[in-house]
Amino acid sequence: MNSSEVKGGWGQGDVSGSVQLMFELPAINDSIVMTNLSYKANGVHAINNYGGIDAKREYLTGNVKLVRDGDKMVLTAFIDLVTQNPDTRQQIVLANHSMQSFSCEEYQHYMNQKDSIQKKENDELVNAITQAVIARDSILEAGNKRIQDSLKLHPYTGPFRFWVSKVDKPEYLRTTYSVNQDSIVVKKGPYDFIYLAKNYPADAVYFKRALTKKEKKALAALEQQAGLDSLERFYSNNCILDGLILVFDMASAAFSKEVSVTNYYQESLGAVVRFLNDIVPKPYRIWYDKKQLVKDQNACGR
Repeated sequence: MNSSEVKGGWGQGDVSGSVQLMFELPAINDSIVMTNLSYKANGVHAINNYGGIDAKREYLTGNVKLVRDGDKMVLTAFIDLVTQNPDTRQQIVLANHSMQSFSCEEYQHYMNQKDSIQKKENDELVNAITQAVIARDSILEAGNKRIQDSLKLHPYTGPFRFWVSKVDKPEYLRTTYSVNQDSIVVKKGPYDFIYLAKNYPADAVYFKRALTKKEKKALAALEQQAGLDSLERFYSNNCILDGLILVFDMASAAFSKEVSVTNYYQESLGAVVRFLNDIVPKPYRIWYDKKQLVKDQNACGR
C-alpha cells in the first residue's frame, strides 16, 4: 500500500489518496518472480482511491519477487502506478521485505479479528464523543474544551513540569523546550496549521542534559511564581501579524495550564523564559524582550 499527494493538490482542495496492490499467488515452497507487470495482468488487482468514480486511465509497470523463508515470505518489488485523471505517479519500492504468508482461510480469520478490534475501538470512540457532546452541548465546544475535560478525567499529579514551543512560521519550524524535575530537552520539527505548537515525540533532539541541584531548586521556585496558576488562555498584541509566537504548557499536582502568547509580554511567563535561557546554549535562547514588547503593546493601545 502506498499514499501520496495529488499533483497540484492545494488547488484541488488538498486532495490525497492511496493505492493498494493485491496479488493472487499459488502456494509456493521456494520462490516466484513476476516481471513486466501490467494493470491488466492476470492475478494483479490495483485498488486506486484517486479520482472517485470518474473515468481514469492507469498504467502499472514493474517487477515482483517472492522468496519463501520458513513460515514467512521475503518480498522485493519495484512498481510504478501512473494515472492521468488526476495526474499522479506513485512508486512502491521494497527490498527483502519480510511479510506473513496466509492461506485464504487464515487471512480471512486474521481480517475478522482486525475488524472485531476496530469495531470495539469505534464503539468506544463514538461513546466518548457522545458523552463529551452531552456534557458540552455541542461538538465545537467539546473540541475547544477537550484539554480541560481530559485533565479532569486524568489529572497530572506529579512534580512541576512544562514545555514551551517557539513557532517560526516563515521557516515552517517549531523549537520545543521540555523540562521536568530531572532534565531539559530541546527539539526541532515542522509545525502544523491546526496546532501551531506541539511537543511531538518524533521531533529531532538538538540539546539534552540533566538539571543541576541549583536548577532543580529554581524549577521548584518557578512553580510557586505568583500568578502562574491564574494565567489567561491567550495573550496577544493584535497590531502585529505573526512575529513572536510562544505556546506554554505547564502541569503539576496543583494546576494545569496551556497559554498562547503572540508578541505580548507577560511577567510570569517572562520568568519561565528566563529560567530556560539560563540553562540552554546561546543559539537556543528565546527572545522575549520586555522593553520592546511592552513598547509595541503601548503603541497598539494596550
